[in-house]
Amino acid sequence: MIGWTRILRESPIDWLLEKTNPSVRYFVLRDILRKPEEDIELMDAKRAIPDSTIVQKILQKQTPQGYWEDPRSPYLPKYKSSYWTIMVLGRLGMDRTDEKVAKACEFIFQFQRDEGGFSSESIYSASREYEYRRKRGKKLPSQSEFTSSLIFESQLSCLTGNMAAALIRLGYADDPRVKKALEWLVRIQNRDGGWLCPFWKAHAKDKHGCFMGTICPMEAFNEVPKENLTKEMNEAISAGAEFLLMHHLFRADHHNYATINPAWLRLSFPWFGYNILRGLDVLTKLGYVNDQRENDAVDVILQKRQSNGSWILEDSPTGRMQTNIERKGQPSKWVTLNVLSVLRRLSAAH
Repeated sequence: MIGWTRILRESPIDWLLEKTNPSVRYFVLRDILRKPEEDIELMDAKRAIPDSTIVQKILQKQTPQGYWEDPRSPYLPKYKSSYWTIMVLGRLGMDRTDEKVAKACEFIFQFQRDEGGFSSESIYSASREYEYRRKRGKKLPSQSEFTSSLIFESQLSCLTGNMAAALIRLGYADDPRVKKALEWLVRIQNRDGGWLCPFWKAHAKDKHGCFMGTICPMEAFNEVPKENLTKEMNEAISAGAEFLLMHHLFRADHHNYATINPAWLRLSFPWFGYNILRGLDVLTKLGYVNDQRENDAVDVILQKRQSNGSWILEDSPTGRMQTNIERKGQPSKWVTLNVLSVLRRLSAAH
């Protein structure tokens, strides 16, 4: 393992601390340089986030009612609608003290099911799907039965995990609606320690956990203040961590540990799905810093390090979000920040 002192000495910290990106500056000060909460630089960076160019571009496209795109469809268009935009704002360091952020969060809670999960379908989108299938001559139950079933089925572990994590970051850690989402995630955990979308018919015969479905709940539990984690949540975390580690974060636990999906090795931002950097980030934050099964993923990431100490943005839904955050194929402050944060935790344990 490369020592933290060497990484820090050779890394472009001054570049990451540029005031043109107060979000990255804030997280570098907090997570890498470990500045205390009362540090003036840290507080100044936090206060600058709402006025940053990226955040302003996002908030300027929000409607007065608090949503983005179609109010009836929080999931589609993917990466641009309200669910995804709230996730991005959480990543950027915003919180509910901003009136627009609070309005967006309160708007989105209407799409949470009584069971606790967030559904990718709404009455509007499910009704459209019903009409589409009916016109194609499909044999269907009544429209009300079909839409109710589809909305229930579309409570997704990945979506619910991402939303719970975002809402906690945005200041809703103590909200009973978020706690209900976390409890739902505990209840639906797969037997192998991973997560599937429990009611989705496409997963009806699946027994093996889904990596995307797993990393999102794990990240949500990571955002919960440690003193608020229940016994059941801690058990879910342990089982989920073992699921990821037994696969070395990207390898099949059979077939000679072949790479499961090459796309998981690409370094991206923002994080919506699964990749090895997100896996390492979540696991190391949860305290898994001495497990040799993480080494394969760390080695892959270290091999991608550029001569100037930065990392490239290899993947992002460019052109599909409310605004692009960085350019693909270019040195990325966000990827570099996240890699250094992981290495900071790993090196501190050695």
